[in-house]
Amino acid sequence: MALKVGTRNQEAFVKAGIAMAAENEASTYPLDDGTQLRVRVLEPPLGDFAGQVEYWWRDIRVPLLTGALAETSLDRFFIGEVDGVYAGSMTYCMPRDTRDLALLEMVWTHPEYRRRGIARILLRHTLADFRAMGGMAIYLCTTNPAAFALYTAEGFRPLIGDGLRYVAPPHDVSSFDQTYFAWAGLARIRPGEWCDIARVSALYNQPGPDWLIKDYPRRVFRDMRYESHYIRVWKPTSEGRGVVLMLENPEHRVVGIASAIALDSYFEQHVAVIDFWSCLAYLDQLPELLELTARQANERGIDNLQAYVAECDTDKRHLLEATGFTETARLRGHLRMGSQRHDLLIYERQFPTKSPPAHSPGSYYGARPDFQSINKPK
Repeated sequence: MALKVGTRNQEAFVKAGIAMAAENEASTYPLDDGTQLRVRVLEPPLGDFAGQVEYWWRDIRVPLLTGALAETSLDRFFIGEVDGVYAGSMTYCMPRDTRDLALLEMVWTHPEYRRRGIARILLRHTLADFRAMGGMAIYLCTTNPAAFALYTAEGFRPLIGDGLRYVAPPHDVSSFDQTYFAWAGLARIRPGEWCDIARVSALYNQPGPDWLIKDYPRRVFRDMRYESHYIRVWKPTSEGRGVVLMLENPEHRVVGIASAIALDSYFEQHVAVIDFWSCLAYLDQLPELLELTARQANERGIDNLQAYVAECDTDKRHLLEATGFTETARLRGHLRMGSQRHDLLIYERQFPTKSPPAHSPGSYYGARPDFQSINKPK
């Protein structure tokens, strides 16, 4: 599935963004030095602001800022200006339909405007907007002590690894995961979309199941938060190099995920690494999700599926075996937890080869592009 820009071209997106910026009703806040901070709230397409805001997820920067992903994803940018000059910004992204979960990202203040309380004002404005949208929980991560102090002062609490979460009133922080991910009836299976990034983050950042390996291809293990890792799942899938499927319950909450992403080389494009996760209430539906993921991967030219699992993750091994995977290799002592070592097992499921390679050598990094080809002399 290729990235879609919609019916309008990029020039039209830019014009629409400029118009939106001009019409946006901004709020003004006093700063300690007597100046004023003007806060705009914009959604893509961002027009002139697209070249100013910080957005370091480079793989999706252009399609997101131009509005190509806005059909399902609600990305709201909070832009602070001092005397008409861009001083800082932040954004949150949430699914447009449910508007219940979000990621807070791209928090940045221009060096010339730091230590003036701009980030705190932007954060308070952002959280107020999130609550007004009906948001329930918003996730982020930081390794910066000053940023950690700012977030916790505004109600964020450490969650897992370097991740934090803000739970909006009146929702209960202590029981949020148990309530949000509770059984709500059989889940349906659907393709993953960009708007699922916050949903998938929330799913991986809740406590169960207690597997050592949560997502081996992205190197996410127990007690590690999950966030922008989803880009490395969704982006290849959007380019036809993999499959990502969601389990979505009747409350429209993502309660399970499975992905099979092709290896990034011409000689291995028939091989994909599969991984999966769900909350405890929906573990019983994982075999169905795995089976469909495997079959869809095969339809896209994958004839060898590999899964990497820790020997101690017994339930995960049984789920793979229940869907036709068998252990083919064992890396002894590969995983170390303090003084303990665990074997890393490789499980495989193979299909008959039925199609030639889908992608040419020139479509991979380091290969000779077509324009460099020289006809051999007769």
